Amino acid sequence: MRAYLKNLRERAEMTQEDISKELGISRAYYVRIENGERQKYLDLSVATKLAELFNVTIEWIAEQEQLV
Repeated sequence: MRAYLKNLRERAEMTQEDISKELGISRAYYVRIENGERQKYLDLSVATKLAELFNVTIEWIAEQEQLV
């Protein structure tokens, strides 16, 4: 599970549906990403969009991914 994504989402008071719309992906696809089911490593384009959305750096996200 990518708990850091859930924490960022909850701090932003956003739903999984909100995030998926911001990213331009389906909610089901986002749920698989957040649950760590989509792939071992987060796609760079999605990571970049998440960094922008949550106002964190891509480097910070990369660090979190290595901890998972």
